[in-house]
Amino acid sequence: MHSNPVVAIIVPIYNVEKYLQECLDSVIGQTYRDLQIILIDDASTDNSFEIAYAYFKQDTRMTLIKNKQNQGVGASRNLALDYLAMQNVGGGGR
Repeated sequence: MHSNPVVAIIVPIYNVEKYLQECLDSVIGQTYRDLQIILIDDASTDNSFEIAYAYFKQDTRMTLIKNKQNQGVGASRNLALDYLAMQNVGGGGR
């Protein structure tokens, strides 16, 4: 059981390889440690997924989901919210 509430951060990703490392470094560098970080790659055509995957492999607070086709930022956020809802019903897990 966490002593602090877990805060979920949703990061929609689509062709942002130029900015993604800085974004993820900022997220993981927060002083508040009880974070659940949901990365949603929306079928990027650049190296965004590879960058996100490298971070995912190094930080157990991260979950990485990859859309098979581009669906837009709203659909990506909704997918992350659905994932979080399933985690709360199912009892957690990575």
